[in-house]
Amino acid sequence: MPIVAVLVNALVRHCAALPGLARRAGAVACVALATGNGQASSVPPAAIPGPYPVGCSDVTQDFTRLGPGESPEVYWEGQPRDDGSPRYVTDLLVAPDAAFARMVPIPDQRDLFGRYRGGSYASTLLVCYPTRADNGRADYVLPDGRSVPRMQRNGEGPILADGPAGWPLLLFSHGLGGSPLGSGYLDFVALFASHGYVVAAPFHGDPRFASVKLENLQEIVLAILSFDKFVAMQAVRPLALVDAIDQLLAHPQWRDRIDPARIGGFGASLGGEAMLLLGGARLTTSVGQSSTQVLIEPRLRAVVGYVPYFGQPILPAFGRDQKGVDGVTLPYLAIGGSVDVVAPIGEIEDGMVRLGSTRELVELEGTQHGLDPKDVPDILTWSVAFLDGQVKGDPAARARFARMTGVDGGGNDVATLDYTAPGPANGAEAVVVEYRNDVLDHYFLTADPAEMAMLDAGVVVPGWKRTGYAFKGWTPGAGTGVAACRFVGTANIGPMSHFYTTDANECAIVKADPLWTYEGLAFASELPVLGSCPADRIEVTRLYNDGKGGQANHRYLTSRSEVAAMVDQGWVVEGVVFCTAP
Repeated sequence: MPIVAVLVNALVRHCAALPGLARRAGAVACVALATGNGQASSVPPAAIPGPYPVGCSDVTQDFTRLGPGESPEVYWEGQPRDDGSPRYVTDLLVAPDAAFARMVPIPDQRDLFGRYRGGSYASTLLVCYPTRADNGRADYVLPDGRSVPRMQRNGEGPILADGPAGWPLLLFSHGLGGSPLGSGYLDFVALFASHGYVVAAPFHGDPRFASVKLENLQEIVLAILSFDKFVAMQAVRPLALVDAIDQLLAHPQWRDRIDPARIGGFGASLGGEAMLLLGGARLTTSVGQSSTQVLIEPRLRAVVGYVPYFGQPILPAFGRDQKGVDGVTLPYLAIGGSVDVVAPIGEIEDGMVRLGSTRELVELEGTQHGLDPKDVPDILTWSVAFLDGQVKGDPAARARFARMTGVDGGGNDVATLDYTAPGPANGAEAVVVEYRNDVLDHYFLTADPAEMAMLDAGVVVPGWKRTGYAFKGWTPGAGTGVAACRFVGTANIGPMSHFYTTDANECAIVKADPLWTYEGLAFASELPVLGSCPADRIEVTRLYNDGKGGQANHRYLTSRSEVAAMVDQGWVVEGVVFCTAP
């Protein structure tokens, strides 16, 4: 083994041996350093606020309607009175129509909606958006002194900032028992709007369906005792979020100002769970951990979950072993707390590894459940970086996010799981897909759609399954990049494996080796310079199995966490070999 490879892999293993959060994340963070990747790094925090002033929809309320001893919060949150009579924000709103209030139908499905099936419930929105600096509308001051910025009144329409013809839409789903006007949530709604998003935040009114908390084991047991209500409370949240999209895309003041092709989401705690339910995840519907799909919202491009609720070890949110997220391909960023007992990081990890597309898990050291002000720069920076690439569709932003390892300053935030899937192939671009054969314990790459179809069918060459990892290349001869030589082990004497290289010298050496047979050009990629790629490119790292089982095999990966996992299994990092489009 070359001395450089020895040093690289020793460094990665040393980082993986560190204690606590550093132990889990150390190998991931060290992969960039060990491979000489000068682009992967911590980034400066996002601006607070962002570049745009913020305006919001009309949520004017008549606080004289409050009864003795009542606070506005009990209406915003939907807490019933002691006698069981309902309360909701619409009871206080002066102009409910201006707050997008309407009844949302509930499907007639017993296992999800229980006693509420076939009915309907009231939903209301707060919508905040980037506005112009000359928007002179007054802030709306709430009873506790906080303000809804530049709020519309008396039927006024939104004043949006000069910018794109259609702004990206961001659904915002608050945590259990909260509201968009609650402490912390209103600030986050405004922050996302200041970064160029129209933010639609429903008042979920969770206590209307189930009066539960999830702050300790006793409260979780109480939730189980009223499980049908608890399930319904979770299942109706996606209905309100889908209705928010439908309303805004049909509203005469909004339908021409929102880009329907750029819709994303952000959810905190139970809102993070709701984001995955929008992507088709199956919700646990029985104490036996069976699960049922609520819906799939195909208009979403990507979502974020902050301290997302994936359930507890005794009752996962997405079925037994979190299998309810299998097959979900909605890109998902999870930001969890290392000491969160309400949304344990272990449950989040168990679910995240099952996702089938872009996925990132960021762990905040020492963070418990809730919105801690010290974490705001980290949460915002990770979220905006992810959403700008995935929702706004900025390829350069997607490449920057793929290199991101942390946020400067603030707390200790580390990406412990990462994978940025390639975007749709355009023009001469081609997607290179990885397969694995469990019997051979080998990996294989192909960019040939016919070969993929043959492997997926599993008839002519059985035993190969997609790993879920892929990267972009270009069609050989298209004029972009350098074509990769493809080799297969020579029958009867060579390894039962394939090998790919864009290095002309390496290609010539392998062509001259009788153990390998040249098969032609597989795909093209750009070449790294001094082991690194330009900032707008995704880096592909090559690993070697060190002759495991007497058969040489290589992997080509864009995920630092998967590279670290392979090193932990004894694989050797050979460095960055391809530079590809995001």
